[in-house]
Amino acid sequence: MARARLAVVHVVSGRLRLRLPARASTRGLAEAIRALPGVTDAVWNPRTDGLLVRYRANETAPGPIMEAVARHAGVAAAGAGEAEIRDEPLAVAVTSAVSDLNARVASATRGRLDLGVLVPFALTAWAITEVVRRRVDPLGWSSALWYAHGLFRDYALRDRS
Repeated sequence: MARARLAVVHVVSGRLRLRLPARASTRGLAEAIRALPGVTDAVWNPRTDGLLVRYRANETAPGPIMEAVARHAGVAAAGAGEAEIRDEPLAVAVTSAVSDLNARVASATRGRLDLGVLVPFALTAWAITEVVRRRVDPLGWSSALWYAHGLFRDYALRDRS
């Protein structure tokens, strides 16, 4: 029987996201990876079985990090070529900026809030403000049709498959 394998979700210079199989040993994983030379941060997400690793590209590379993760977790390393770095400057900049902002918000609120909570809250507050100020236009038929299509696709069709 083949060992479960580590999967590369995405890799860009300085940032690596991995998905671990369900039976991987994850106790102390983030701490162990943070201790690697060149690694600046490692965050384990048990809901997604994902590990996000930020590293200094001039000091280390995805390969040694993935090998360390696989060794610690007791799984097979990702296949050759899976960790090819894609140089996408705009995507890297946007991802990095939003991740950094999210980390600062979480740190400032001692982990109670992050952008996943604040953005929907802000949008809801904005919508309520628009209703109170009576700046609400009726929903156009094309928008209603688009939302109906999305709801049908996401809920009705998924239940049948």
